Amino acid sequence: LLDFKFQPNPLQLVESLTSEFPSSKLIAILSESEIVNLERVVLSGARAFIQYPYQADKLVVTIRRVLELSERNDKRALEASDTEVEERLSHTFTVFSPKGGAGTTTVATNLAISLHKALDEDVLLIDGKHLLGHVALYLNLRTANSITDLIAHAGMLDQQLIKQVTVKHASGIHALPSPNSISEAQGIKPESLFKVVQSLQRVYPNIIIDGGNNLNDNAVTYMDSSEKILLVLTPDLASLRDVRQFLEIAASLSYPKEKILLILNQAGRKADLKFEEIEEILKMKIFGTVPADGNLALSSLNEGVPIVMKKSRHAISKAYRQIAKDLAKNFQKDKEE
Repeated sequence: LLDFKFQPNPLQLVESLTSEFPSSKLIAILSESEIVNLERVVLSGARAFIQYPYQADKLVVTIRRVLELSERNDKRALEASDTEVEERLSHTFTVFSPKGGAGTTTVATNLAISLHKALDEDVLLIDGKHLLGHVALYLNLRTANSITDLIAHAGMLDQQLIKQVTVKHASGIHALPSPNSISEAQGIKPESLFKVVQSLQRVYPNIIIDGGNNLNDNAVTYMDSSEKILLVLTPDLASLRDVRQFLEIAASLSYPKEKILLILNQAGRKADLKFEEIEEILKMKIFGTVPADGNLALSSLNEGVPIVMKKSRHAISKAYRQIAKDLAKNFQKDKEE
């Protein structure tokens, strides 16, 4: 255990220790101000990190995970020459909206559950809003686990550790909540995040990411890793303007047009723009439409019960099931091609 606070040059010390003693397992103890250097800490050779001040059980769990992971990695290295492992990459979707309040968490949560039922396969829901994410709230999950527990082991993850960190919901899906503190969220860098997503894709056949509405480096990393971007918009001019600007940004990122699927959320109110008008303005077809019901959405959030579980026969639930079926058809089409 290396406490960075009392080292004149801790990164150089980590590199020296891991170079001279490659079998050692070094865990960095970082203060809140040092979390911003998390990427450099991991790259320097530390096996994990823990933020100070910490609870005793958190330290014990971190040490145990590092030891278990090291033992499994050593075992796999011995077996690698005899066994060739086939990697199966998953269907990964990032739910994103350039406009706040469009309902990305609601869409991602309900769609993940609907996709799990449609495919009868494992589905992982990732809270990609590292700051102020609400996936755990929407699912009423009470856990200290978060994506930070995997970031600390980026590049060394295996199925057993991933399954220890992800949380299974009553609906059957697995969830990976956002960090529990702002300092931990700020320490997540795109390079480590990309490695974590790649490891998750080898474990879960289907991944839904709540990308929120903040277009930053980590959001782009999620999009780069995704098969499709489910672009959520609402039927108003402000949302259409923001979506048009995002489509220009997507083109500059070299995303093909077919990578983006439009999801019209909160539709059907009298003052809304018409379905045909939206498609004409954006020059794109709408992939799925979810009707509006503000009271149901609010009660669902307050109770921590997703709409598709709370009222399975409601028009909103039927809309999510249809979107899930249409995504499943895309899977089959890709497989045939």
